[in-house]
Amino acid sequence: MAKILIADDDRDYLTAFSEGMESLGHVVTCSASGEDVSRFLEEDAFDIIFLDVVMPGGGAISLVHSVRQHDSSVPVVVITGRPELISSPLFREGMRQAQAKVHKTATLQELDALVRRLTG
Repeated sequence: MAKILIADDDRDYLTAFSEGMESLGHVVTCSASGEDVSRFLEEDAFDIIFLDVVMPGGGAISLVHSVRQHDSSVPVVVITGRPELISSPLFREGMRQAQAKVHKTATLQELDALVRRLTG
């Protein structure tokens, strides 16, 4: 099972996502702001990191670079609940350092399969 960092300012989504991953046997650390992500990266290593596109204290756009400074090989998945961003050049092209980009409507099974594929 994977050690996962999930960063998202939507508390309901963060709770559902983390509890779902934990029920599948993963170990999850949660962050509701960009500032916390940097602190968690200093304190621990993760197998995979999920970053929301827009959050207080910086979202995936800035955080993916911070993650790469700490660990150049950890898989990063960018998540968003904003449908208008899915087809935007920013989402498609601007975050090339992310290994995957997904919409928050992805099912728990799809997210688990993604974790297993990227960490396996």
